Amino acid sequence: MSLTFRTIQDPHDPQLPIFSQLMHATLADPNIVLGLDRMQEFIQKGDQEEGRRFFVGIVERDGRVIGGAVFNYSIRSNCGFSEYIVVARNYRGQGVGKLIFNERRRLLDEEARLWGHARCHGLFIEVENPDRTPPQFLEAEQETALDAWDRWRLFHRWGFQVVDVPYVQPPLAPGKHPVDYMDLLFVPWEDRARAQGRIPASWIIDTVEPIWRSWAPEEHRPHLEALIRHIEAKGPSVAIRPLFSESA
Repeated sequence: MSLTFRTIQDPHDPQLPIFSQLMHATLADPNIVLGLDRMQEFIQKGDQEEGRRFFVGIVERDGRVIGGAVFNYSIRSNCGFSEYIVVARNYRGQGVGKLIFNERRRLLDEEARLWGHARCHGLFIEVENPDRTPPQFLEAEQETALDAWDRWRLFHRWGFQVVDVPYVQPPLAPGKHPVDYMDLLFVPWEDRARAQGRIPASWIIDTVEPIWRSWAPEEHRPHLEALIRHIEAKGPSVAIRPLFSESA
C-alpha cells in the first residue's frame, strides 16, 4: 500500500471537503468537530499573528483521502496541540495512524527550529475519556471510530500521559456547546519532562490560549479563566501521569 502525507496549503484544495466529511463521519458528537468553514478560515489566515501555526495534514492512497490530522504549533510555548487524528475505517491497523503521528512530529520539530528551538517540547491532544463520554456517542463510535478504550491504549503506546487538570473544550464555533468529557493528554519529547513526570504550567496556558481564542474569541474566556485558576492552584508545574496503571 503506497501512502503519501501532505499538508493542505490552499483553503480551496478539493481534498479538504473530503477530509472534513471523514471527520464528521468518524466523530459522533458534532460539538467536537471543527467545521470545514473554520478549517478554510484558519488555513487562509495561517494564524501566525494569533500566536500559533495551523496545519491540516492528510494521508492519500492513489489520490483518495484515507486519514489525516488537524494540529497546531504554539509559538509561545514551543508545544504542539492536536485537535484531530482520523483514519478511514477500512484502513485502520495498517500503519496509517503511526505515519500521521510521525509526520506531525516532524512538522512540529521543523516549525520549532524556525523559532530558534532545537525541537518541539511535545504534543498536547484532547481525547474523550471513556468513563465520562455519553453512552450514545460511545455506541455510535463503535461503528465509525476506534473503541474508546482502544483509542486510549493506542495513545498510551505512543507515550501520551494525562495532564492533571480538569479540561473543558470551549465552543468551537457559534451554535456549538462546550464539551466536558475530554481529558488533556501530553507526550513529552524531552527526557527531563518524562523523568520528572511534570511540565511547566506555562506550557499548558500558552498552548491552549491562542487556539481557544481562535475557536471562540469571546466564549473561550470563562473556560480559560477556570483552567488558569486550576493550574495556578497547583503551582509552577503540573503533573502528568500514565493513562493506565502498571497493573492495568
